[in-house]
Amino acid sequence: MIARMPRLLATAPLAALVIGLCIPVAPAQPPPPAAAAPDGPEVLARGPVHEGFATSINQPTQGDVVPKAPPEPIEELPPDQKPDGDHVQWLPGYWHWDPDRTDFIWISGFWRAAPPGRMWVAGSWHDVPGGHQWVHGFWQPLPAEQPGVQQAAAHEIEYLSAPPPSIEAGPTVPAAVATSVYVPGSWVWRGRYVWRPGFWMGYRAGWMWIPAHYRWSPVGYIFVDGYWDLPLGTRGVLFTPVYYPPTYVVQAGYVYTPTYVVAEPVLMGAMFTRSGYGAYYFGDYYEARYTNVGYQPWCAAGLGGTTVVIAPARYQYDPLWSYYSVTYRDTPAWQVNVTAVFVGRYNGTVPRPAQTLVQQNTVIQQVTNVTNVTNVTNNITVVNNNITVNNVNVSQHMMLAPLSVVTKLQPQTQMRPISAEVRRQEAVHAVAIRQVAVERQRAEAAAVRARALSPAAPGGHAPVSLKLNVPPAVVARAQVKEEHKLPPPAPHAGVEPNHPSAVAEPKAQPKGPMPKGPLPKGPPPKQPPPGPPHPPS
Repeated sequence: MIARMPRLLATAPLAALVIGLCIPVAPAQPPPPAAAAPDGPEVLARGPVHEGFATSINQPTQGDVVPKAPPEPIEELPPDQKPDGDHVQWLPGYWHWDPDRTDFIWISGFWRAAPPGRMWVAGSWHDVPGGHQWVHGFWQPLPAEQPGVQQAAAHEIEYLSAPPPSIEAGPTVPAAVATSVYVPGSWVWRGRYVWRPGFWMGYRAGWMWIPAHYRWSPVGYIFVDGYWDLPLGTRGVLFTPVYYPPTYVVQAGYVYTPTYVVAEPVLMGAMFTRSGYGAYYFGDYYEARYTNVGYQPWCAAGLGGTTVVIAPARYQYDPLWSYYSVTYRDTPAWQVNVTAVFVGRYNGTVPRPAQTLVQQNTVIQQVTNVTNVTNVTNNITVVNNNITVNNVNVSQHMMLAPLSVVTKLQPQTQMRPISAEVRRQEAVHAVAIRQVAVERQRAEAAAVRARALSPAAPGGHAPVSLKLNVPPAVVARAQVKEEHKLPPPAPHAGVEPNHPSAVAEPKAQPKGPMPKGPLPKGPPPKQPPPGPPHPPS
């Protein structure tokens, strides 16, 4: 089926990127005016968070089948500045089906400091009966290093039968110390599925534990064991999605460079998960129609006591909330203020964010008396995480900001200019990542066609392994070379899931009162030195 937007023949741009010499790099320019040209790409102020930036760990389900084929991928050239660090890489964008538009939107590529010891295996679209289906990407452990050998060997991905529904219901014992972080239990495969119980571990400032979870594919479920990742403020720079109208023709050689960002403080007050979709979303998802199909705030665990029904009455866990609620434990107003923004936007006492950049700037003009859209962009300043235009605080109206102010919104992220050649190298690296996704899609499609397994068969199926040839450069870019940036040891190393406590019945975690107040200001408070991880209870 042909997409409404004419497809771009990707072979020529891909070849140009791989050669690394054929893409002209324009000099640095100020952000374009917010009012897009007629039928031009539209900068969006809501949509999915790039799954390489953050993914939720809720129980996976099979992806939706959409009626249209996605267009060819948009070729991207990274901006002329990037976060400091050799381990920061550009991850490519991808097409996402937007059910509200009944059309595809482009999820822009972005700068990412990779989780140590992990490489990004991007997702892809599969042709299936009745349409097309998205298969999520995931952070895969690096192949075992061999001294003196460049890592280019085939990399295996294991596919399992569907895991049982989670039985996690929260901690069964209180934390040993106030700074402990709870790690939920999970099903793991040991010839059969057995339950690995949750446990408390010591808080590690600057390191967030992403618990074990699964990702669905047509071949089976991929188990992603727990790993350390960075907090959002140092994880990278997230760029906005864009929409290409049906009448917009992508010319041969077209290359896109994103210029607007969704910074960490903005995400805190407008980020959602969706049950069964394994992704985060940002922006305006406050209406009941979104709640009815599984959208809920990322901070649902801290919303106990509210009369606004915005999350199901059951145990809630989110790795981001688990980390930040401990990070700010000495600043109680932080939790109160963040959750109050969600409650206020649901009940109408706090303005809901705009859904496009044009809408956002129109609102800002009305509250600041700015005469035109361009001045909105040029007059943005940031003081203590408060976004102002013409000295008027517009933080509650902002979802997007130009790249030029990202260092003030995310002071932990130090940006530095990069040369045209470095930009080309990053584009070449993104092509290599995308090619691994293409190979993965072909291998999975071949396994399904060959009927190597039957996911719907009674009792499931035995594990199946597929091999991917990962370029050495992709592996090398994911390796952390700086000793001071290596993460702590894995908290559950050596713990087997058939521990006697695995049969213990989990108990619900108590919930707190409804938070109130505006968004907090300033950096997170200092924390005491972390203690050693506690073994499972």
